Amino acid sequence: MSRTDDLAYLEAQRAAVQAQLEHLRPEQRLMRLNLESRLRMIDEEIAALEVEEAIDQRAKVVLTFGGKPVVEEAGAIEATFGAEALQAWQRLVSTAAATREGRRLNARGPVPDAENYRLFITGTSPGSFSFELEDVASVAQPDPGVLQGAVDQASLLLQATQLDDDLYADAIAEADPRVVKALKDFLGLIESREATLRLWVEERVCLFDTPDKVARAAERTRKTNIREAEEPIPGVLSGVFAMGRRFEFKREDDGEVISGRITRDIEDPASLKPHLLTRCLAHLWIVTVERAGQKQRTYYLRNVEPLADG
Repeated sequence: MSRTDDLAYLEAQRAAVQAQLEHLRPEQRLMRLNLESRLRMIDEEIAALEVEEAIDQRAKVVLTFGGKPVVEEAGAIEATFGAEALQAWQRLVSTAAATREGRRLNARGPVPDAENYRLFITGTSPGSFSFELEDVASVAQPDPGVLQGAVDQASLLLQATQLDDDLYADAIAEADPRVVKALKDFLGLIESREATLRLWVEERVCLFDTPDKVARAAERTRKTNIREAEEPIPGVLSGVFAMGRRFEFKREDDGEVISGRITRDIEDPASLKPHLLTRCLAHLWIVTVERAGQKQRTYYLRNVEPLADG
């Protein structure tokens, strides 16, 4: 059985034992002791499975550098480049993690609570020099999958810089502008040092095996213009999807139905349901990505205020 099946089985066993305990008569003391012992064993097995699941959710990534900063014959990498590249990658991941948790970041300055999103070097390999990075601290955190999701997002954005314009625009539009800036800084550093990069995350491999490929990707991010705006728009909230934190909203001025994400400013998306199909004012954060004369907008819902009908 899979770990999910094992957990479901144990939860069912736990419920069955608890039901038996509730129906015992006072004189059945020996039976109660046996059932309570069984319940403790089940709880221990459930806790062990949950720890295993948290460990599996830890972020893991391998960054392999080549090019000018690497001396393959000596199995060495220039120290200043290695440190700067890892710092730039860490900032990209930390920024992505913070935005995934709904934190509002300033255009400049440090990432709030960046210490919660740290990766650790767990190994190195010579040749084209590799750093193995892993999250070794998040098992005790409430949501250890946040950092894994951030690493996954960073790798997807890197991969998108090598795809066609529409797919690239889609990936960038879904990312916070500060994440895109961190991506631009990371690629810009690698380009400036004439380095190459191979990135491995689970089954995904991003390959920038020549300085020209790095330069093209870096130039693509530099030519991407991202603008943000806050705008209150009157209309009707026509859909709320709590599971994926998505919304649909029909504008009052032109009848256009727009959709997007519900930000963490709204803690529980279900709290929006009383506003469904009623006239209201949607406070939207609108991110516009412009590249090669084409614009793509992404909408984020931050608040809803009821309006009188009329």
